[in-house]
Amino acid sequence: MRLSPKPLAVVIAAAALVVLPSTASANDGPRHADGHSRHARIAPISAEAYLPAAAQANRFEIVTGQLAQQRAESSEVRALGAMFVTDHTRLLEQGSAVAAALGVAVPEGLSPRQQATVEALARLRGPDFDAAWIDAQIAAHRDALLLNLRAAIRGEQPQIRTLGQGALPIITRHLGELLDLSEAARGPGNDRHGDNGRRGDHGDRGDHGGRKHGHHRHAHARQR
Repeated sequence: MRLSPKPLAVVIAAAALVVLPSTASANDGPRHADGHSRHARIAPISAEAYLPAAAQANRFEIVTGQLAQQRAESSEVRALGAMFVTDHTRLLEQGSAVAAALGVAVPEGLSPRQQATVEALARLRGPDFDAAWIDAQIAAHRDALLLNLRAAIRGEQPQIRTLGQGALPIITRHLGELLDLSEAARGPGNDRHGDNGRRGDHGDRGDHGGRKHGHHRHAHARQR
């Protein structure tokens, strides 16, 4: 499951656009018209803002990756869960080291929204879990992509820019795997619905045909 280069570029380009503020100050226009980098329009992010958010994002992936290994039916979902645990544990350790060096406190747990998602997933198992997990992971990785893209480009400290730049390839790879898996899971489902619909149509036509043949038999009996 690998995202082709073109869709991957689209994901990153879309992330860059979302990071840009929707409005710019009146003074921004002339500067951009003069050819200044559009990076200037991306809001800077400090270590105090980035590190706690990144830590919670990584913890969420570790917890939900473990859930996938326990509750998923699909071997691909279980494999992705294991990959996420490994990769996000490493990212969490790297971020924690930078946080300690900079004296930035990071939370030990999840955000309320993340905790609610974990609890909802923990109530599911099998195909229902797989579908909900993939959806939750796509949303979480898109958020993480935006966070780390901003850090990579506009991190106020060099350590933050380094962390963001290191996380981006990992997160884009994860997101590519998730999008491929989501597309593959959605395709057969649509085919099954289509087959059921066609079978239903044939059944209706068969029923009409049976009634039609019945009318012919009654007419033949009256002629005799």
